[in-house]
Amino acid sequence: MNAWFLNEREKYCIITRLAENKTGIVSKTWKREQAVEAIIDPKTWIIFLFNIAINVPNGGLITFNGIIVNNLGFTAVQTSLLNMPTGIMSTLSAFIFSWVAAKWTNRRCLVTMIAAFIPAIGAILVYALPRTNIGGQMVGIYLLYTYFGPYVLGISLGQANTAGHTKKSVQYSIMYIGYAVGNLIGPQTFRANQAPAYTGGFVSMLICYCVCIGLMGTYWILAAVLNAKRETIASSTLPSAMTTRPIPATNLSNNNYVSDVDSISEYAFADLTDFEQLDFRYTT
Repeated sequence: MNAWFLNEREKYCIITRLAENKTGIVSKTWKREQAVEAIIDPKTWIIFLFNIAINVPNGGLITFNGIIVNNLGFTAVQTSLLNMPTGIMSTLSAFIFSWVAAKWTNRRCLVTMIAAFIPAIGAILVYALPRTNIGGQMVGIYLLYTYFGPYVLGISLGQANTAGHTKKSVQYSIMYIGYAVGNLIGPQTFRANQAPAYTGGFVSMLICYCVCIGLMGTYWILAAVLNAKRETIASSTLPSAMTTRPIPATNLSNNNYVSDVDSISEYAFADLTDFEQLDFRYTT
């Protein structure tokens, strides 16, 4: 490990953490078999569909939010001022739900489902409340912007459950295509003949958030089933390249890090996929 700014203890800890995560490291080698594995992995396509669904509302909001707020009777300046909290809502939702997912171990799918439920409430408020209820409409609009929380969690879930550099790169590329498709579809759901209520746009948002919740539930079940299958063979002998060993407590109190780094690095830098590592456990 050629990191001159780290001492041997820090190198040891970093490499061991990589080994324990089992998600691999950056590799300059393109591996066709990993690319194929990413394409045939059902988890890739669940996250792809999730990314489309979560970004349809984003595309609509980016394009039409100013018009929607302005049509509530506000001036152009008032509309600009009222749109300022939307960025705060997006940022806070990302931080809060990421923190909850980090603290609530192995419940990331559930946290994502809960996070997607909040903007769904916003879509219901905007759709159901009369436009004369300005306060209720604005609360609904602000709640819509909490969609960024489940979006961030969905991306992190896909990356956390994918090992192998090529596979991870292909999976992320497919996920990004979903992002683009969702943002292309979003503005098309707002029709000029439905102004100023834009009923179709907000109904599509509600449907998309419900789809996100359903897809994340499916992902949760799939990951749990895969983990259960792997647990059944956990007692059997695994190939050494697919196993990692924990940090020995004694190693953190002495200076024998060089040999430990060398012995661990073969696992950390193996660039194996999650399919190839039978002791890999998926985050649920």
